[in-house]
Amino acid sequence: MRNIIKLSITLAVVGIISAALLTGVHNVTAPIITERQEEEYRQALEFYFPEVASYESEEIGDDYFDIIYDQSGDMIGVMGTIEQQGYDGTITYNLAMDESGSIVGIRIVSHSETPGIGDVITTEGFQEQFIGKSYEDPIVAGDDVDAVTGATVSSSAMINSVRRVAGVVAENYLGVESVEIDLAEVPDGTYQGSAPGLGGELFIEVEVSGGEIVSIEVTEHSETPTYFVESYPLIPDTIIAEQSLDIDTNTGATVSANAIVEAVENALLVALGHEVEVEEPDEESPVEVNISEVPDGIYEGSAEGFYGPIVVEVEVSDGQIVNISVLQQEETPEYFANANPAIPDCIIEEQSLDVDTQTGGTFSAKGIVQAVLDALTGALDSDSGGEN
Repeated sequence: MRNIIKLSITLAVVGIISAALLTGVHNVTAPIITERQEEEYRQALEFYFPEVASYESEEIGDDYFDIIYDQSGDMIGVMGTIEQQGYDGTITYNLAMDESGSIVGIRIVSHSETPGIGDVITTEGFQEQFIGKSYEDPIVAGDDVDAVTGATVSSSAMINSVRRVAGVVAENYLGVESVEIDLAEVPDGTYQGSAPGLGGELFIEVEVSGGEIVSIEVTEHSETPTYFVESYPLIPDTIIAEQSLDIDTNTGATVSANAIVEAVENALLVALGHEVEVEEPDEESPVEVNISEVPDGIYEGSAEGFYGPIVVEVEVSDGQIVNISVLQQEETPEYFANANPAIPDCIIEEQSLDVDTQTGGTFSAKGIVQAVLDALTGALDSDSGGEN
């Protein structure tokens, strides 16, 4: 018993001493680190803007900006300090733009991206792509800058962030007026929009009725599912609840969240007659299978929905599909209700898998069609009747 008490006291004393030492070291080194970072920032600022005489700081959202002036008091540029979610953590960087709105420099302050892969964002070759680009340029991967194969998440996150920040600088410091959207002026209807996400172009469909947004559906995307669930359907629901695009997009998947907002904005601008470059989704090849050749029986198939696999059971009799039942799914209930039983009923009625999947639950609808296809092709491959 005495040994246990003695050991406990010893451990407590060691813990207290260790904590005190760490605190002391931190108190000594923190000011030195801060001073060094500030000096490196000043050197970068003077490198990008040799004529700098003074600057004033301002915070916009989660971003910090220094407005830079020459000796005459004229603004010669803006340099931002930005935090952006990368693949392995937060990327902190400086973006410098001159008074004309052109990018003159990018500097990575800190990051935790994978060495040899994600840290490509620190290389001169990657950063040079942005130099000379203006807020008027697309700054889109595959358009005027390139994402890096093998480091798509890290490089795409930087590309999308630079595009966003260039817009913020243009609207707040360069006198560029943003287009205000008055929902009351948007005609009733359903409109399509797109915007670059982290994995590629993201497509949405927006329904407006009575001067209000009543539904927003992502119809196609290439985002990483584990991240995308942080933004969808949260962002559409928030836009609808607030009837505004000025919402908080810090969701854990900020790039995807911003892409949804931008795509909705583009759709509404098109509805109001503005010229906006909106991508068209790739046309899918019709789903083909000869149902008349499928042996009588009950077959099971599966395919990916929005959140996970959709498993169906398909009954075939006399060369026709007579029943389709969904056995398993992990979709959002309100979206899945738009796809089931509408899609199975439509397949049975038309005896075809080439059906319209624009239902208000497009991913779920496509998942059901692909699961039915999987069941039928499995039946044809096995060439056997009965349960498969």
